[in-house]
Formats: sequence, structure tokens, C-alpha cells
Amino acid sequence: MGHEVGLLKSICRFEPRNLAVGLLLGCFLFTFAYFSMTKFDSFHFLVVNSAPNENAAFHSGDTVQKMASSEKLDAGPFHHENLSETIPKATTRKTKQKKENKRQVPLCDLSQIRFDKCEIEGDVRIFGRNSTIMWVPSSESDDGLDYERKVWHIKPYPRKWDKDAMDPVRMVTVKPVPGPDEAPACTNHSNLPAIVFSDRGYEDNYFHDFTDVLVPLFTAARRLQGEVIFLVTDLMIYRIAKYVRVYKNLTKYDLINFDCDEEIRCYKKVYIGLTSYDDFDIDPERTPERYTLLDFTKFMHTIYGLKRNVAEIPIQKTLGRKPRLLIVARGKTRRFINLDDIVHAAEELGFEVVATEATDGLDRFSLVVNSCDAIMGVHGAGLSNMVFLPINAVFIQIVPWGNLVWVGNYFRRPVEKMKLKYLQYEITPEESTLIEQYPKNHTVFTDPASIQQKGWKALKKVFLVKQNVRLNIDRFRPTLQEALEYLNARDL
Repeated sequence: MGHEVGLLKSICRFEPRNLAVGLLLGCFLFTFAYFSMTKFDSFHFLVVNSAPNENAAFHSGDTVQKMASSEKLDAGPFHHENLSETIPKATTRKTKQKKENKRQVPLCDLSQIRFDKCEIEGDVRIFGRNSTIMWVPSSESDDGLDYERKVWHIKPYPRKWDKDAMDPVRMVTVKPVPGPDEAPACTNHSNLPAIVFSDRGYEDNYFHDFTDVLVPLFTAARRLQGEVIFLVTDLMIYRIAKYVRVYKNLTKYDLINFDCDEEIRCYKKVYIGLTSYDDFDIDPERTPERYTLLDFTKFMHTIYGLKRNVAEIPIQKTLGRKPRLLIVARGKTRRFINLDDIVHAAEELGFEVVATEATDGLDRFSLVVNSCDAIMGVHGAGLSNMVFLPINAVFIQIVPWGNLVWVGNYFRRPVEKMKLKYLQYEITPEESTLIEQYPKNHTVFTDPASIQQKGWKALKKVFLVKQNVRLNIDRFRPTLQEALEYLNARDL
């Protein structure tokens, strides 16, 4: 395959009438230049026609013929309402009896805590710019013209309890229409299934990229073997570029920018929203093909060309070298203040050490991680690089001060399912730079739970943003020793 990135077709239209729009144009040109110069395999991005910033949608009383209306939707994000007023009333006793006997088949499931989802099969028509997905019931099925019609308004991002994550996510309206004559004419047909999902949520957070988008998208699309269309709302090109290998290995086709799309796209099966039952996890009991998290890591190893699937324990004897330890050295918050001392102690014990902030592109950094036998770092998104470690590698999580043992589970659970060895080290107040900012009798030390009770923002400000770490080497050395002994053990 060639190395050029493919076509940007029918770019969203705008006029650079002010500085803000000019900057937007500059950012776009920079991104386009990045694509042009980067050596990716051929992969196309389809971006069609601009959309207004507001979430265009219909009031439940609007008919399909009002698609050009500029009215806005007032309904809440996880709401459905009866649309019977838009459907011709049944007038005969026979028709009424038929309706009473029919089974109502829900299109959307809004009962889950973490996500809303819809699955529609039949005649499905999508108008992305208006953020509307229409379903034309068949008169010959139980979902025919007298089906009790509802409309659903959902945000296709699997974190629906989390207001901060969901606020920027665009609303999608799912609604039936009375019949083919009332539906807008298709301008693009496909026999492939389609998945509609949001790429927004917690942007610029590596952990949430995995837990809210990449892992759920894998479980939804992998079984389709690339024969699927992705319609992405809230699409951010720089994030698509970052994970281009993931996308191009889950679909063989153009990504469609849902928000800018002026086509009426018609499909026979559409999935709206991604499914996630826990952070950074896959539940094989509720997943097509019974995929596991280990299947996801194997997929990531394959698409990034990683050669080590299993750590060759005992490392020293098998490979003739010291076990290699990767220290994720954060550059801003939760930094290792005494990084040099930590490196020196690990090398003295018998590790070869690589310390980095993990800022390289994934193509390069995934190779670095895969070459290592252990990874360690303070709790944070950078530890998500564990997906590139070989099986049997060691994962050491440093838990910051603040009664935060529970946050360790965000990594503990997936680490164990990836068949990695999990070790956890919890720092003392003396190992935290908070000791330099607050007196010892402050609630930060005497009652950290009370700060957590004020909410996530208070917790984050004090214990995740303000805090750096100065490890007590003597206290931490046994954790390093345990990791080293595990990696050099003859029998696991």
C-alpha cells in the first residue's frame, strides 16, 4: 500500500471573516500538512459540508418534511416521547385490535447506567448535519405503520452519568417516520452496517481515549472484519490521526464526519452509541464473539507491529540481559522529584532503566514499551501504555497521597485481565510535596476523605494537580526487588 493519506473531500465550508476563524483555518492547514507528511498507510478521511454549531434537531411534533426547519430541540439528553400525534390515527376496529396485539420492539435502550444505545435494522436514513437518524418501519412486520412511535434523544458516548464528559457531546435524535414517502430520499446507499459514535467526551486524556472510545469501538466493530462504516460525531481530526492505525484496522472505509454531512445516507443496519460496562474493560459475557481485554491488547500489538507478545521469563537467563524497566516520568503534575535517585536505585538492583514522559508518537513509543519488561509511574493516563506490554510484564502503580487507594483499581482490574503482574506502592505524606504546602495538622493529612467528599474537582485540584512525589528509596526498594525477582524467577 502507498504511504499517502487519502482524500479530504468537500471540506466544511466557512469564510475567514475574523481572527478566530482564521486561526481555525490555520489549524486545519497545519493538520492537513501533518497528514500529508506523515508516513501512514493509505487511509481516507471523508469530511463533507459544514454544520452549524448548535445541535440541530426536531421537536417531537415536527414531521419529516420540516427537515429544513431551524427549530431547536428542548428535550433532555436521555429522553423519549410519544410521537403518536404525527401518525395518522387508526379509524377501524380491525386496525385498532391489530395495534393492541402487536409487540412493541424498542429501538433504543436507555436503561443502562453508563451508556445509551440504539440498534436499528431495516430502512434507516441518516441526516448527519441535522443530527437525525430516521427509521422507516415496514408495513409487513410487527414494527409496521401502527407501531407505537417514539423518538429518542441520546448522546452516543459511554459515560452518560458524567456531566463533565457529556456536556460537549452532540445530541443525536432517533425517530421513526410514517413511511418511505414521508422520509427524505436517499442520496447515498450502502449495504454495510454503520456505527454512530462520538469522539469527544474527555478530550486530551489518554486513559479516556481507551476506556470510552477505543476499547468500546473494538468490541463493537472487530467482529465485522472491516466491513462497517463509522459515522463520527464531534470528530477531532488530530485524535483520528493519533489513532489512525486503530481506525483503519477496524474499518476499510472512509470515516464520515457526522456533523458536517449533508447526504441522506441509507443503511440496512445501524448501531448508535458504544457499549462499555466498566472503565478500561470488556465483559465477554455481554460482548459479541466473547471478546476479552486480552483480545484487545493482542489487536493493539498486531496493528502496531509489536513482536513481543510474552515476556521471556526468566529474563536474565533467557535473553542474556537485565530486565528493562520503563519509568513514566510525568512532566507537569505528579512528577517524580527525585527521578535520578529512583533510576540509580533500580539500576543498582539489576534493572536496565528507560525514563521518559511518553510524548513520542504511538508508532515509536509502542515499540519502546513493548521492549520493556516492567513499567512504573504515578497514577495517571500515561500508564495506559500498558496495552503495549508483553504478557507477564510487571506493572507498578505509585498511588499519590490522599486516601486514594481506590483509584488504583482503575488500573489494577485491566492490568490483571491483560495477564500482567500488578504491584502497588502507596506513598506517605512525607513522600508528597503537599507536605511543603500544608501544615501537618491540615485536613489534607488528617482527613483527606473530607476533601474527596467535596467532589471530583476538589480532589483533583489538591491531590492530583498540586502534588508531586519524592519517593523514599529505602521504603520503595522492596517493591522494585519484588518486581525483579518475579522477572528473573525460573518458575511462575
